[in-house]
Amino acid sequence: MDKEHLSCFPFSAVLNADIAKKAIKCMLASPHIKAVLVQGISGSAKTTLVRSVAGISEKKVINLPLNATEGQIIGSLDIEETITSGERKALPGLICRAHGNILYADDANLMDRSVLNGILKAANGDEVVAEREGLSWTYRSDFKFIATMNILENPMDAHLLDMFDLCVNIGNTNNENERYEIVRRKTDFDRDPKEFRRTYENDDNTAAKEIEGASERLDYVTVSDDLLRVIAELCGKVGAEGHRGDIAMTNTSMALAALAGRDEVTLDDVKDAAKMCLGHRMTELQEGPAERRSPEADMEPPDAAGPEMSPSDDNFENNADPGTGGEDTETVFSVGDVFSVIDFTELRKMRDLNARSYGRHGKTKSTTSKGRYVRSRISSDHRDIALDASIRAAAPYQRLRKRDGLALSLEMSDLRQKVRERKSGATVMFLVDASGSMGARKRMVSVKGAVFSLLRESYKNRDKVGLTAFRRDRAEILLPFTKSVDFAYRKLKDMPTGGTTPLAAALLKAYTEIRKEIRAHPNEKYYVVLTTDGRANVAMAGGDAFRDALSAARHIGNEDIASWIVVDTGTGYPHTDNALNICKELNGIYLRLEDLSSDGLAHRIKTIVNSRGYA
Repeated sequence: MDKEHLSCFPFSAVLNADIAKKAIKCMLASPHIKAVLVQGISGSAKTTLVRSVAGISEKKVINLPLNATEGQIIGSLDIEETITSGERKALPGLICRAHGNILYADDANLMDRSVLNGILKAANGDEVVAEREGLSWTYRSDFKFIATMNILENPMDAHLLDMFDLCVNIGNTNNENERYEIVRRKTDFDRDPKEFRRTYENDDNTAAKEIEGASERLDYVTVSDDLLRVIAELCGKVGAEGHRGDIAMTNTSMALAALAGRDEVTLDDVKDAAKMCLGHRMTELQEGPAERRSPEADMEPPDAAGPEMSPSDDNFENNADPGTGGEDTETVFSVGDVFSVIDFTELRKMRDLNARSYGRHGKTKSTTSKGRYVRSRISSDHRDIALDASIRAAAPYQRLRKRDGLALSLEMSDLRQKVRERKSGATVMFLVDASGSMGARKRMVSVKGAVFSLLRESYKNRDKVGLTAFRRDRAEILLPFTKSVDFAYRKLKDMPTGGTTPLAAALLKAYTEIRKEIRAHPNEKYYVVLTTDGRANVAMAGGDAFRDALSAARHIGNEDIASWIVVDTGTGYPHTDNALNICKELNGIYLRLEDLSSDGLAHRIKTIVNSRGYA
């Protein structure tokens, strides 16, 4: 066993991490399980557990720095050799050095996506093709990859999550005895690491022998056709895309059987494998945006049966002016169907005739010297020089240049400039019309479903969201700007409907809140999603209510401090253009309620194309 484990906390001493330990054992026992993701909050011993793996395996645990570049990981130009020989020579990266061992990345969700994607592809393959600085070479790559991530920080893209064979959580315990024992063990380890490791030496040796025996037994483990069908059915029920989930479940079930000393997979093995292989591959959600169902549970869609208190159509639909109906009654509607929504941030504003676009937030190129250095470029601007890239550019020519005692001779043509990226956040204000007119034809059911769909997208992107509802004579902030989309959902679900429509006051309220947020966080992108039928009937100072709303919208649109998305909830006949006119004044993006669905929009576009004979 490698001496590296002598400085690590014992694997067997890590408490409250049974399922994570089981996943790591499966990975070490099976040559077909290559990547494991360990999730948990900060301080839940994720890193301690992964580093302790050196104590139960012959493999080394090689740490991957968070800000490592693609060249450091895949491979790059060997500057020293190139300068000496005058010929470009390759320098192996961390992946090459990890061959036959374990590569470990802490906070993998904070890594550059392209870099993490490259590592996962390398882990799931047998060789890597590296192309750097005019060089191209191939080397073998057979290693295990363990990554950790804090579940309260930025989420990981679904396609990257799917490339992890197993994904497990280390929970946070509130049990007094367990908390005491965790602190006691850490204190004992800090006081005398050698003696503490000796205490758990037999347990770690037992775990190592268990893994070694399972690895030898694995070739003889079989899985029945009936259980393979169970695996396929489970993967289908949770909506796992592709077949990685099915394959990972099969390999994990076999590893679990081998670890238990059996030659045949049982149903219990499949159930345990499902907990480790399917949680991160689910594509269906419960009512709350952050709540995932168990793989063993029935995957029923969210309740869309109708309002919790069903208003009669006489109270709403038959009113001559739905905007004035229901002033003395309040109704709480349920959340309607959720769906995959179009990316409204990619759409054009009404008066935006230039090529400017509002791309989805994430990483943007920085025009200053701030931000993460991701690559270099040739530029006549010699500020923020990328020294490493400049040296690599100059290295092959050193034998031809006069160095006059210098270790390296640089010319202006060698200089490269750094290309930096910085994260740009997004703040979304949901401004929801909760007046009585939204009860007509039970429109609020659909509106809540649409807003929840948008909230779900915001949850995936970790946007900061706020929720404001307007009805009767004022706009009320139900939820200040927060990243707790789950809390926003609960506020949305319990939001009552009824009363008049103070549209002008609502527009000015949202405008004021956005201005406050901009002063505190000036570098973010701001969006206001307004859902309304445009039937204003509460004036600001006793005049015409809709004229006041148009005036407020014109003022806001001229300042252009945020991107407005107006979702017209008007349905049936007659349909007014009130919401459209408000959107024009706001210089916003106009959508009908049904336009929010990417599936519905795609279907209508296809219908139009087919009707014109283009298909």
